[in-house]
Amino acid sequence: MTNHDTLRPLGWNEHVADVVAPLLTDDHLEPGRIVRVDRGEVDVAVGVGPDNVIRATNTTSSKDCVAGDWVVLDRAQARVEAVAPRLTAFTRRSARGARVAQTLAANMDVVLVVQGLDPGVNVRRLERELVLAHQSGATPIVVLTKTDAVDAAFIESSLAAARRSAPGVEVVAVSNRDRSGFDQLDRLVRPGRTFALLGSSGVGKSTLVNSFAGETIMLEGEIRDGDGKGRHTTTAARLLHLADGRLLLDTPGTRSLALWESWEGLADTFPEVETAAEDCQFADCFHENEPGCAVIAAVADGTIPADRLDSWRHLREEMEQLDGHLVDQQRKAERTGRPPR
Repeated sequence: MTNHDTLRPLGWNEHVADVVAPLLTDDHLEPGRIVRVDRGEVDVAVGVGPDNVIRATNTTSSKDCVAGDWVVLDRAQARVEAVAPRLTAFTRRSARGARVAQTLAANMDVVLVVQGLDPGVNVRRLERELVLAHQSGATPIVVLTKTDAVDAAFIESSLAAARRSAPGVEVVAVSNRDRSGFDQLDRLVRPGRTFALLGSSGVGKSTLVNSFAGETIMLEGEIRDGDGKGRHTTTAARLLHLADGRLLLDTPGTRSLALWESWEGLADTFPEVETAAEDCQFADCFHENEPGCAVIAAVADGTIPADRLDSWRHLREEMEQLDGHLVDQQRKAERTGRPPR
C-alpha cells in the first residue's frame, strides 16, 4: 500500500494531490495532514490511528499551519517543511482587536454552522457565521441543536427564522440526547469528507461530535444556570477521524467573529440583496437613499425584509472600514519600508 493510499481515509484525493505534488521536491519528504496544533508543535497524520501520528516542529515557511492543512513532512527530522495551498479555509480577523487575519481551520468540504435552541437562534450571529462559512469556500449547513429542551412550536419558529437567514442553505434541527433529526443530518454529512464546526461555546458542538462518533471523545461544556452559556472546553482545532469514516474539524468556541475580506461570503449570505441590486439605476448603488434603487424598492414591497437589509448594511460597513484600514496600512508600509501590521 502506498503512502497516498494510507492518506485516503484522511481526505486525500486528486485535488489534494495536485496542490501537494509541487512541494515533494526530495525523496525523503512525504505528505501528511495536520490533526492538531499545540504551542508551536503540530501532530501530523500519515495514516489512520495514533501510531500514524507524528509530533513535529515547523520550519519558518510552515509556521502558520492549522488543523486540516496538508503539509510536506521530513519524518526523520520530525519537521514540517511546507504547507500546501489551502482549498478552503476559515479566516476571520484576529481576536483582541488586531486587524490581521487568523485562520482557524483548513481544507474542509462542509461547514456545520451550529446554534442551540436553548436559549434560541441568534439571527444576527447566524448571518455573520454564514458569511464566514460561505467565504471559506466550503458548503454550509445550519444545525440547530437541543430540540429536546424546547417545545415543537419553538422548534418550528426557529427553523423558519434560520431558513430566512440562510437562503439556499440546508437547515437541520437535532437532539444530541435522543438523536432525533440525525437521520437527515447523516444523509448530508457523508463519510469520507471533512466537516468543520462553527459556533459559540455552549451551543452543543462538543456533544454533537460525540453523537456523530457514538462515544465520548472530548469534554462536553458545562452550562451555567441562568444564562445557558458554556465554557470553552475546546482550546485548539482538531481533525477527528471517526469510526464510520467521517472527518470532523472541531474549532474552538469563538465569542468574536470579526470578518476578514469576506465580500463573496456577504454576497452568498444575502443573495436576495445581490439579485435585486442588479436592477438598481446605478452600478455603484449603496442601497441607502439613491434614486432608482431596486433594493429599497424590494424592501418597500415586502420582497426583502427590512431587517435583512439593515444587517447587510452593518456587515458591509464593517468590511469597508477594514478595507480602508488595510489600504492605510499598505500606504504606510510603502512609505516606511516596513511590512503592514
